[in-house]
Amino acid sequence: MRLPENRSFCIIIVVLVIPFLNFNGIQDPAFDFTKLSGPYLGQDPPGMEPELFAPGIISDGNSSGSSVFSKNADMFIFRKSGNYAKEIFITRTNSGRWSQPVTVQWDSKFLESDFTISPDGRTIYFASRRPATGKTKPSSEASLWKSELAGDKWSEPEMLGGHVNTQYHESYPSAANDGTLYFFSRRPGVIGKSDIFISRNVNGKHIDAANIGEIINTLHDEWDPYIAPDESYLIFCSTKPGGLGNDDLFISFRSAEGSWTEPVHMGNKINSAGWDNRPNVTLDGKYFFFTSDKTGTREIYWVSAEIIQEFKPDYIR
Repeated sequence: MRLPENRSFCIIIVVLVIPFLNFNGIQDPAFDFTKLSGPYLGQDPPGMEPELFAPGIISDGNSSGSSVFSKNADMFIFRKSGNYAKEIFITRTNSGRWSQPVTVQWDSKFLESDFTISPDGRTIYFASRRPATGKTKPSSEASLWKSELAGDKWSEPEMLGGHVNTQYHESYPSAANDGTLYFFSRRPGVIGKSDIFISRNVNGKHIDAANIGEIINTLHDEWDPYIAPDESYLIFCSTKPGGLGNDDLFISFRSAEGSWTEPVHMGNKINSAGWDNRPNVTLDGKYFFFTSDKTGTREIYWVSAEIIQEFKPDYIR
């Protein structure tokens, strides 16, 4: 339907829609989280078969995105869409029970998304279209930002510098123990449509990002890289032929010589005919989390991280 070319009509639409969206938080998740106690929201841990994480609580039919637990698994941060207008929520344990989730204080209307947590649990890296430092208008493409944990609060986000960000789309940053950052970008010069890049941390500062190379990147889309803290393996998504669906999860291991092994498809336990992405391993190394829309709605799944060893080549075991 074409809208009438009438400015007053358009103004009315804006006035009506913006209050309805209420970007500061439509509602908290409906489930009473204070009923939950114990590690990982009190959920029974999975085995070698992926399971929905917290069905009816986190995986509740409202599209889910990134999710991370803190180092001691006493804080959980997750992103919801659907009725939640793409908000990032946080819940913590309090006297043994989990608190009702509230939006992270810096969550905004600028589409914060695709976040991971550093191996020490002190930094969240995320993508956002919020205005660049010194500017007032939101960016047309996502850039990479970080927020530091100070006490029980997260600091005001800081945009990563030009050694990492460009004017083009960057997203899903993942950090190794030494601060090396892996992420994907759609900047000029990529091998495919989007490629995975790496920016080393030297003396506390990131140096110019470099393309990780053709072993990982193809003529198609590669995105959502998760790097193991010791950089021993890399899990990422790809739309290259040979997968089961729209994008699939692959894994590559670092050889003794420092090169990456040929990526291995993570099989139909993990992948589906739909979208399978946002890989993440809990900071205690116990569980592998990812999202999938295999049931028709994007939900969060978890499985024992021991499944990763099933894909490791014999010659580097």
